[in-house]
Amino acid sequence: MLNVPHDAVDWVADDERLGEIFCLTFVKGVDETEALVRLGGLPDELRPRTLKEVGETSISYDAGYPEFAFALNLGDWTVLIEPNGFQGGLIEPLTALSRGTEAVSVQRHDYADHGFCYAVDGTLITGFEPTWPSRRWGSDPDRLTGLMRAADLPPDPKPDLDVDVDLDLGLDLDPDLDPDLDTEVESLPRGYVPALLLAGLITGVLPHPDALTGELPSAQIQPWFSAAPPSRTAGPKDPAMVAALEAAPPHLLRAVAAHEAMRLAAVLGLDATPGLAETVAAAERGEPVAVSPGSELGAHVRSWLVRSRQASYSLNDGAYSRMSDDERTAAFMLGWFASALRAALWPEPHAAARAALHPLTEGPTQLRDSAQEAAVLRILRGDQAAI
Repeated sequence: MLNVPHDAVDWVADDERLGEIFCLTFVKGVDETEALVRLGGLPDELRPRTLKEVGETSISYDAGYPEFAFALNLGDWTVLIEPNGFQGGLIEPLTALSRGTEAVSVQRHDYADHGFCYAVDGTLITGFEPTWPSRRWGSDPDRLTGLMRAADLPPDPKPDLDVDVDLDLGLDLDPDLDPDLDTEVESLPRGYVPALLLAGLITGVLPHPDALTGELPSAQIQPWFSAAPPSRTAGPKDPAMVAALEAAPPHLLRAVAAHEAMRLAAVLGLDATPGLAETVAAAERGEPVAVSPGSELGAHVRSWLVRSRQASYSLNDGAYSRMSDDERTAAFMLGWFASALRAALWPEPHAAARAALHPLTEGPTQLRDSAQEAAVLRILRGDQAAI
C-alpha cells in the first residue's frame, strides 16, 4: 500500500493547469506512446507540449476545438492527463486501456459528475461517483472497500440517514450494473480528491504537481481512432428491434450495419468518399478493418469530426456566428455519420449493428426513415426478400 499523507493529493483541487474538468488515468505496464495511442492519440500529433501550450488551442474554433492528453511515466504505471477532458473516465475507453493489464481513472467535472473507475483486462471491476461512494457498480463493486476506507471514501451508507436522493449520474453504465438508486447515501464534497488517493493506494504511485510544469509527451486525441468499442448506450430502444438484434446471426448483423452506413453516406452525399465503399464492404465480409488517421479515408473522417466539434462547441462561445443554421445542421449530421461508420467497421457484429442503427432509430429527423427501419427489422428476422 502507498504510504502517503492524505494531504499529498490536495493540490489536485486547486491546480489551475487542470481546471474544473480533467481526468487522470493510470495504466499499468504501458509506455507513454502506447497509452496515448490506445486513447485515440493521432500519430502525427504526438510531440512534447506543456499544459499551458494547449490551453488556447483547445478552445479555438479555427483549430477545431481539439482534445489533448499528456502522458507521465511513473515507473510501472503511466498516467494519462486530460485537461478539460474525460475520455479515460468513460467505460469503453477505460476498459480498452485495461486490456491485458489494469487501468484506474479519476475524473473531476464540476458541471456534470465526478468519477472513479477501476478496470482489469477489459472488464470494469468497480465504478462510482466519488460524491456518493456508497453507490457502486461493476463486476465486483465491493472489491476496493478496504482501500476506500483508507482513502476516506466511505463505502457504506449511513444507517441513520433519512434522505431520499434521486440521482442522474449521467455515466455510460452497463444497464445490468447500474447502482441501486434506492440506497441511502452520504454526499462527499470534492470526492475526486480522496478518489485520487484511492488511485494511489491501488497503483502505488501518484503524480507530483511539479511534474506537470515542463513539457510532457502528448497528443491530440480523437476517440474515433481509439481502441474503444462503440458505446453500449447507443442503439435502438424499440423492444422488437432490440430482440431482433439479439437473435440475428452475425452475417445479417454485419449486412445491416454496412447497409446502414452506406445509406447514411448517400443521404449526406458522402457515398463517393475515396475508400469508403471498399472499407465498409470489407467489414461486411467479416474482414479485419482499420482506418488509420493518416489514410485518405482517415483524413476525411478527421475533417468530418472537426466540423462536428465546431458546430457543437461554438454554440457556447463567441464563434457562434461563424456558422449559419444550415451549416451547423450539416456539421452535426457529419458527426452522426462518423459514429455510425465507426460502428459498422467494428469487428464484433452485435455491437457493430446496434450502434450503426442508432441514427436510423434514435437520430435526427434528417437521418431517420420509418420504411427503412421496418425493412431492417424484417432483414434481422431473416426475411430474404427484404435484403
